Amino acid sequence: MIGNKAMEDDLRRYANTPKYQRLLINFEPGEDPDDAYSSVPYEKGANFLYHLEQTVGGLQVFLPYVRDYVKTFSGKSIGTFQWKDHLYAYFKAHGGEEMINALDKVDWDGWFYGEGIELPVKLEYDTSLATKAQDLAARWHEARSIDIAKLGFSVSDLDSFNSNQKMLLLEQLQDYPPFPSAHKRHLGELYGFSTTGNAEIRFRFYEFALLDPSSSAAKEFAKDAALWVTGNDGTGLIKGRGKFSRPVFRSINKVDKDLAVSTFNKSKKAFHPIVRKMIEKDLGLA
Repeated sequence: MIGNKAMEDDLRRYANTPKYQRLLINFEPGEDPDDAYSSVPYEKGANFLYHLEQTVGGLQVFLPYVRDYVKTFSGKSIGTFQWKDHLYAYFKAHGGEEMINALDKVDWDGWFYGEGIELPVKLEYDTSLATKAQDLAARWHEARSIDIAKLGFSVSDLDSFNSNQKMLLLEQLQDYPPFPSAHKRHLGELYGFSTTGNAEIRFRFYEFALLDPSSSAAKEFAKDAALWVTGNDGTGLIKGRGKFSRPVFRSINKVDKDLAVSTFNKSKKAFHPIVRKMIEKDLGLA
């Protein structure tokens, strides 16, 4: 579910360049493949593998194939259709025509070349671990009109949460209309999200806090995010991690373009060259 949030955000971001929504992209001569870098191949690909896992009979059937794949191709680079040929050959030897018939029903072109926000197949996940995060997010939504002094939330709300559940909580909060600034500040302070050294959680808190760019909380947290994303706030994000740096700079840019540009220009030499190039494009500097 966490991966799907990142995937859907990037699929929407590529609405004007839909070929970057595909799993298989045919690049034109001179076209920069880095322009297509996103969570799409990771997360859409993961969903595709999950669909194949279900198609062949579940995890216990799929894992032996994965081991054979690793054994066959370890240390090698292969193309998509080499992988597909191996997949078919393995399951023909371990399931016969029945398994081949099942694989033939997969919408291969839809997965490889499909564009848009929707996946070729609507997948169902085990959501048992997500329920607590979803329920807590709903409680915050219901309390958005209550004065901060009268809120009944406590740091103990997260006693049973692991890091993934905290991440999901922050992503669920983004699905609601932007929260009042006071509630954003209170949530970040109460749960320690605004100061945590866990980069995955801190990143998602800034995604949540910087929604509604004109709000006082967004303007305040944009300054904190600018320090964090450049590794200058004391908690230490490794500079150049595109997974965090690019979305955070894009969010800061919506709140305060001058802050985003000046922060980046001061620290750009510390970023990996590819990440630096992509941030420059994100900020309209290239």
